[in-house]
Amino acid sequence: MSAIDVLREHFGPRLLVEAERRAPYETPERGAPGHAEAVLLPDSEAEVERALKLANEHRLHFVLSSGRTGLVESQRPEGEVVLSLEKLRGFLAFTLADGRECRFERSESPDAVRNRLFAWWSDLGKPELADSTVTIEAGLAVDTLNEILAPLGRMFPMEMGSTASASLGACVANASAGANAVCYGTAAHMATAAWGFWGDGSATGPQAASSWVRPATDQLAIDSTRLPPAWGLVGSQGVFGVITRVQLRTQPIPATREGALLAVASMPEAMRVFSLARETFGSNIEEFEFLSRSAVELVLRRKGGDVRLPFEHTPDAPYLVLMQVKSDLPDEDLAQKLYAFCSETAGVPDEAIGYAPLPALKKIRHSVTEASNLEMRALGGGRLSFDTATPVSVFGDYLAQLAGELRAARPDVQLVDFGHAGVGGAHLHLIGGQGAPVAPDAARLTKIVFDVTQAFGGTFSAEHGVGPKWATEFLQRTPRARLDELAARKRRHDPLNVLSPRSFGFDRLLAG
Repeated sequence: MSAIDVLREHFGPRLLVEAERRAPYETPERGAPGHAEAVLLPDSEAEVERALKLANEHRLHFVLSSGRTGLVESQRPEGEVVLSLEKLRGFLAFTLADGRECRFERSESPDAVRNRLFAWWSDLGKPELADSTVTIEAGLAVDTLNEILAPLGRMFPMEMGSTASASLGACVANASAGANAVCYGTAAHMATAAWGFWGDGSATGPQAASSWVRPATDQLAIDSTRLPPAWGLVGSQGVFGVITRVQLRTQPIPATREGALLAVASMPEAMRVFSLARETFGSNIEEFEFLSRSAVELVLRRKGGDVRLPFEHTPDAPYLVLMQVKSDLPDEDLAQKLYAFCSETAGVPDEAIGYAPLPALKKIRHSVTEASNLEMRALGGGRLSFDTATPVSVFGDYLAQLAGELRAARPDVQLVDFGHAGVGGAHLHLIGGQGAPVAPDAARLTKIVFDVTQAFGGTFSAEHGVGPKWATEFLQRTPRARLDELAARKRRHDPLNVLSPRSFGFDRLLAG
């Protein structure tokens, strides 16, 4: 009996082998499609454990699948079996700081959970919700959790373009950052516990990362090339084991929020504004995002019918920054405080300050990737995508240096840069033109990005992981001692390299 036949015997219709049913799991949002031997959809933690033990027994390899929106090809199969936890989406418990708890059946619908949770809280007299937590299965989506929590005035503050499909287990496993990491840290920092199974099928947990502490400005805030051993499964990108259940801190929905779009003369100037903002608003800065002129022009060109800039005249500035601040005081005049900061403290001219409702401002920022996709398809010249970070103290100078070197190497390539300036994170898209593909120079341009990033004390993978895409660079640029430590952890927890076998170059690292 073949290994696939064994899986079929144990999982029946939850094993997908037909080409048309496998196809959605073989095709990532970015990059070329792969090929899966089958797709497995376990519907309980026990079935995940069984799947891993069978994989070890029959020498199968799994690629983990969640939102399939990653940049580093981790979810693209190359002959492995795809393991998706999409059926593990139960909301299990809401727990108050004093230990009182409302538990749920994993089969209850989100609407039923929301209504019963609110009724339970109301019956208790609506007690204080500070330090409350939720326990959920790994496949529950970020947006679904926030819909459940909204009537309580609580939230899980993960903001990115894919929250409708992004599963919470994957966010914790990947230490996903998003636009408001400057305020709340990564998803790993927001998890108080995680449970699951090592690659060998043995159970593990609870495990947790350290709480978010804003790092010094000369230190990296986000770096997904490092997998802290003390965190266990948390932040490990699914290479040692699988998270099946997590406990998460909830946060209060702010009483008020305000935002502004600021035109700045350079990224060093943007970072000066950020430094002043930290003095004024402290931990109440929820977002500090940046968009280059090329990113803004791209959005207006490809998505202009959906967005507009909040300026009377479009500023002739190389960068825009989106600053969002919050307050827990309902009577605070946050709009006036923000305006006073922008015009007086930061010295930004009135014509360079754009105000609009926050959803309109955020739509500009979150339209960049879609506009880039449209541009790439229209021009047919391909695209190189990077996810880098440096310490905040050098971030502005880093982007200036990097842009100069890339334009000197390929002046015809569009450089679209945007991202999370508040934690020193940049998304970089290099888009080829008609008749001028970017692929022939991919190795040279990649080397420039990685070398400049390294020179500024940065990381070539801020929040999207290493995956198979950057495995070779990771093996070449990582000190031998770190590689040996990772290999030892892999052999200890996943000795047959069942999980994500090509990520981080483990297929080569273990063979070596």
